[in-house]
Parts: sequence; structure tokens; C-alpha cells
Amino acid sequence: MIVVLLAKGYTDAAIAAKLDLSVRTIAYTLSSLMDRFGVSTRFQLGLRLGAEASTHPDDEGPDDDEPE
Repeated sequence: MIVVLLAKGYTDAAIAAKLDLSVRTIAYTLSSLMDRFGVSTRFQLGLRLGAEASTHPDDEGPDDDEPE
């Protein structure tokens, strides 16, 4: 869910509030994903995750949530 909200443009604070997690947890999770995919920015992470999603589409449909 963090990745979906990131792709929708949510900030770390907005993701944390929406998921009832700490901002630190979100930042740590995104940092771990950036390390895993070998990227250094949130933008690069979004591009990599988008590329992964296009090669492995999931079963979820579009969501109507908008960034806060």
C-alpha cells in the first residue's frame, strides 16, 4: 500500500497518517526499497516500481484515493 500511495504523490507524512504508521516507518521502508532497487531518489524508485508493475501486473483495479 505504501508504494501505491507513493505513486499517487502522497508525502511520507500523508502516507503515515493514512496508514496509521509513523513517518519514520514510512521513511525507513522507502529507504529499504531504494536500496533494494539500487536507486537514490523517490522519483527513481517510482520509475523502477512502475517498470516492475508493468512486467508483473497485479489483480487490483484503480483506486479513487487522491493525495491529501
